[in-house]
Amino acid sequence: MVSVDNQELFETYYQAEYDFNTASLTEEEIDAIKELVKEKRVNYALAPIGEKIFDWIMEQSANIRFELVDFDSEKIDGLLYIPQSGSDKAYVVLNSRKPLINQIFAAAHEYYHYITDYARVKEEPFICNFSALESINEKKASRFAAEFLLPEEALRNEIKLFKKRLGGLGERKWLFEDYAALGIYLTVKYQLPLKAVIYRLYEEHYMDDIEEYIQNYSFIKGILQEIKFLEKRVKHLYGCSNHHFDSDSLIYRQMRLAYDAGLASREEMLADAKLLELDSSLIYEFFDKISDEDEDEDDTELMDYIGQIWRKEL
Repeated sequence: MVSVDNQELFETYYQAEYDFNTASLTEEEIDAIKELVKEKRVNYALAPIGEKIFDWIMEQSANIRFELVDFDSEKIDGLLYIPQSGSDKAYVVLNSRKPLINQIFAAAHEYYHYITDYARVKEEPFICNFSALESINEKKASRFAAEFLLPEEALRNEIKLFKKRLGGLGERKWLFEDYAALGIYLTVKYQLPLKAVIYRLYEEHYMDDIEEYIQNYSFIKGILQEIKFLEKRVKHLYGCSNHHFDSDSLIYRQMRLAYDAGLASREEMLADAKLLELDSSLIYEFFDKISDEDEDEDDTELMDYIGQIWRKEL
């Protein structure tokens, strides 16, 4: 990994907190982004990607790596860094002070810059200065990130399921609490920032007036963070820990690929880990995480619970 130690220089070129409002994009620009999302998500179809995005991006190109930096300024979300002029190597630099859910969005945002803007700016010395590009490119990158993490068709399917599970929503006008409950559900399942979820509902025309939800954003987020049923998952998403880039992360990624492909059982992998003298606590934590992900595949319990408690919370 590249050593990133010149914070003053990096803070000149940082990507500030993202603007999720992409209403100024033209219909043609949005259509192009949607097509790009479909192309890039081909192997995932409509399944949630969330924090798997870090491994996914590195699988797309051997030239992309991540760097977590403890920036002094919390205003910094991320940037795309090129070590030297003309280099094919690129680093997505993320602010380690930001919650994991923000780092997920930042990774998708910067990946858009890599695949669309990289060629035209890679000859600039040292840093790709995306903050100097037209602001429309930042909006495109944010729209790509939101679409990539929560595609249009997936959103449409989730709303149909939400109506079916909670009953009666298709027979009346949706209320504030209906959209807020849906926003909480999608935030947790797709690991997309709550504000980005609200804008996804608006930009896909599922809500007419977004101002009420933006004005009450802190209230909705407060409910999200107070629901006991979601405590473990929300704490994980809104904590700053990101173990995807630990020094031993490569071997764990290889273990996960072998496990998912059915090339090795849990018992075989634990035996191999012992022979390799890997930290046993990390190995068991690795399998605990897989178990948690398997449980997350069916979110009907989550949806039912939100429907039951929502009006009580209000």
